[in-house]
Formats: sequence, C-alpha cells, structure tokens
Amino acid sequence: MNLSHLRYFISLADSKHFANTAKSLSIARSTLSLAISNLEQDLGAPLFTKNGSTFLLTPYGKEFYRYASLALKNIETGRQRVRIMVNSKVETLRIGVPFSIQNEDWSRMMRAFRAHLDENTSVKVLQGFSAGLLRDLAAGTLDVTFATKLEDAPEGLNYIPFWSQELVLAVNEGNPLANRKSIKLEELQGSKVLSYAVDCPPHDLVLEHTKHFDIQVEERFREEITACSIVSASDEAMALVDYSFLMKAFNDVVCIPIDDLPRDFHKIYLIHRADDELTDAQRDFINYACNHRVLPAWLPRENEDETQFQIGYK
Repeated sequence: MNLSHLRYFISLADSKHFANTAKSLSIARSTLSLAISNLEQDLGAPLFTKNGSTFLLTPYGKEFYRYASLALKNIETGRQRVRIMVNSKVETLRIGVPFSIQNEDWSRMMRAFRAHLDENTSVKVLQGFSAGLLRDLAAGTLDVTFATKLEDAPEGLNYIPFWSQELVLAVNEGNPLANRKSIKLEELQGSKVLSYAVDCPPHDLVLEHTKHFDIQVEERFREEITACSIVSASDEAMALVDYSFLMKAFNDVVCIPIDDLPRDFHKIYLIHRADDELTDAQRDFINYACNHRVLPAWLPRENEDETQFQIGYK
C-alpha cells in the first residue's frame, strides 16, 4: 500500500470534491483516480460513492479513514521525533493531564520533578479530556498521560493507579440542603439532579450508582466549572459532580459529601504505552510521580484534615 495513496485518500475524504483535491495535491485527476482505484483493489471494497459532484465515504471508507488517519499521524510523529533526535540531544517529555488534577499540589510535584532534571531533558505539559489524551498517547504524541479508564480506550496501555476524586452533591448556599454535613443518595429520591453528559467518563459511574433510586438525572455538563456555574445561578439546581479545586472558585456553591459512595469514586491513572521501552525521562517521571502523589480530591470529614494525606516533596 502506497503512502502517497493514503494521503490522497485522506485529502479526497476531507474535501469531497475530486477536482479540488487533485488541484490541492498538485497532481492530475487521473493520478488521483488511479490511487483510489488501487486502494479499493487492495482492500476489496469501495471507499467512495458519488453524489453529483460530491464524493462521500462508504461505510468501508469511513472505517478505513479512521486507521489511515492514525497511520499518517503516527508516521508524521515519527518523522518529527527522528528529526529532533538528529538535530538535538535534548529529550522532551510530553505529559498529558486533565484539568481537574492541576491544583497547587500538582504544581509542587511538577516543580520538584523539574528541579531533578538535567539540561538535556525538558517537560511539555498538554491539557485535555481523558478520551483525547488516551488517543494521543496511543498515537505517540504523548509519552505519558494522566487519565481515567475508558471502555473504548486504545489497546496496549499500562495503567498505574494515581489519584481520585470524590463525587459530591453541589448545591447553592441558598438551597435548604446547604447546611448538611453529608447526605445519602436515597434522600435525593424524587429530585432532579444535574450530572455529566453521556460522552464524559463519570457519566456511566453516576448512572450505575443512582439507578436503584428514583432520581431524575439530567445529563448537562462536561466539567466542574460548568456544573458550578449552573448551581451558582439557581437556588434549586443540584449537581452530582466530581470534587476538585476548580469548585473553590464559586463562593456560593456548597459541596456535600455522599455517605454511600466510595471516596475514590472517579479514579485517575498514570498511563504509558505497555509495549514501548521507556526512555530515561519517562521512567524517572513515573517513579517520581508514584513516590510524590498528588492529594486525592476528597472533602475532609469531621475531625479530619486533608493535610494529613500530604506527601512531602524533596
């Protein structure tokens, strides 16, 4: 299978217009036509269907597009990495991280780790949601990442338990429940409660724990800031949301612990590609992070101070 043919295929799938694609690639239409024909012959399936002047992907084409895109992305990543290796001895450690973990404790850990590095290693931190971070890790554009486990995650990844968030009930300070020290799910029966959208990792966990109760769960938000902004604007709004430092930005939002849920409700892992030989920088970071863990995002209970979980930084 010709690499150029893959590029032609991706370009035509994105453009959907044969003449425009050939022009943008600076090739003859016949060259583009032959490339697509060769791909279809190799695969034994039609990749496009024509609708007037528009070329649309068939179901076979859509499936092949996913893997062809990933292949080209991996090749480009490899080309860039080799170029960097040739032109520089500096290794850049690319770390993926979700927004919710990046509190002051995280910053202390990263500052301390950077202090251990030699001049030949640099660190680049890239933010995102778990699904995108896992895809980038599998594609080779990240070296390690922090993320949750997903059912449709790429294969070949190694997960190290690292951090967790407690699920809490967020209410406005004007809500009658705002003075509660804790609550049980059964007490929310008959209530409407906001929670995560379908494509967000905590969504399925929330439904699993609430399905036995008469709770109307409305799927509304993707992250904690949006959840708190909704609750802040209404005395009646309530949200089941993973606790994080981001919620402290709202002085009128009260977070109530839920007694019948595990405190490590939403688990975050430190993840790397299982089949790759770790570089020195990757190995050093994994070891350092595991020995200097970020405090879990748990609400302190009565007679409990969150600093008791503090791990020192050296």
